[in-house]
Amino acid sequence: MSESNPMRVPKLVAGAELRSLFDRLSPFAHDLSLKPEDQRQSVLAVNANFPLEVELPAFFHAATLEGGSPLIVQASGAALEILGRGLRPKSRSPVDDLRPGARLMAKTCDVYAAMYQPGFVAVALDHFEVPDMREALFADEDPGRPKVPCPSGDEIHTRLYDALEAGETYGIRRPSEGDTAAYEAYLCSQEYRQAVAGFMAVIEEMKPAWAMIDTGEMPVGLNFAITREVCDMVRETGSDAIVEAEYGATGQAGAEDSYEPLEGAELSRFAKQVAGFVKYTGASGISYPIGMEHAAPSTVKHEPDVTRLAAVQREIIRTAGRYVPFAQHGGTGAKEVARGLVAKNNVNTYFLVKAAQAIAMHVAKHRDGIAQGRKSASGTAMYISASVAVLEATVEKLQECGTYGLLATI
Repeated sequence: MSESNPMRVPKLVAGAELRSLFDRLSPFAHDLSLKPEDQRQSVLAVNANFPLEVELPAFFHAATLEGGSPLIVQASGAALEILGRGLRPKSRSPVDDLRPGARLMAKTCDVYAAMYQPGFVAVALDHFEVPDMREALFADEDPGRPKVPCPSGDEIHTRLYDALEAGETYGIRRPSEGDTAAYEAYLCSQEYRQAVAGFMAVIEEMKPAWAMIDTGEMPVGLNFAITREVCDMVRETGSDAIVEAEYGATGQAGAEDSYEPLEGAELSRFAKQVAGFVKYTGASGISYPIGMEHAAPSTVKHEPDVTRLAAVQREIIRTAGRYVPFAQHGGTGAKEVARGLVAKNNVNTYFLVKAAQAIAMHVAKHRDGIAQGRKSASGTAMYISASVAVLEATVEKLQECGTYGLLATI
């Protein structure tokens, strides 16, 4: 295989290279019909957590097997904060925790990339939550916290009203004057400005190929404004990261199942709204509810709403004039992967559980030795067994996505 093939690069790939792969794997033919199922594939996105040395070698090793598989290795904003804080108290400014966490993630991935020489691994930022509206509007002022500069009130007002007008164009009801005033106050709040500063610090330190801003719980009109601002800020830095926007939140495990499939006019209306949201904000990745839930236990599985996926993804191409990959959250709880329609399949809980189960088995087997303080029972073997379990689980998920060994064929 030629060394110049952009699908085979012995380094961590950038956003442009990742976008090229997604374009190649688009499930739609030129006439927007779906390609046959056996020609559709999804890219696996695996979440890394503290301690990084358990999961990362497993992920990078899996990406090299059978000729190589494309893989996205990511960390959420919360995971990066934990990495950057360690056992210290939470910092007054989120940037102070996020920046070292992002730097640690990036440098550790660089080391494993040099060790394993994978064909196609991208580093990504997963869920980065903006603060809740009530939390931001009613937060107590901390005089000791450094303030993040805020655009002028006129600029915030103009941006918000432009976003609300755009939403109306796509069928979003305009909020009341009271709600609009609350949106403006939110966009000027230090809680929100601190969060945006943290997001941009991660972009600077990690240089991710994909980055998600989590706004799923926000009112739709405010979501238009936030996502447009964040996408613009990322582009202004010169980053080529695929910025994933969220239109509606994925459910949480244990919450009452409130997902409702749509059909007919309701489905068409929803598809036009999501497509308009993508076009206005400039988002290059998208997520919206398709019946999944985060942190699903192994006994709970959900059927992906393929009808909604096909309708919305088609409408995005028609409206925005480009293919925008869909990211499935809560991949652990999917009964099956809707290959292709789900472009990026996020899996986190499954790997955490497999690692914990391996450690639990080691502890059960060597309980007496651990109690007696024996090195052989208490050493690195338990963590290596956890890493092997994550490796096996990663291969399993790559196979489900249909991309295991893909690099050997392109």
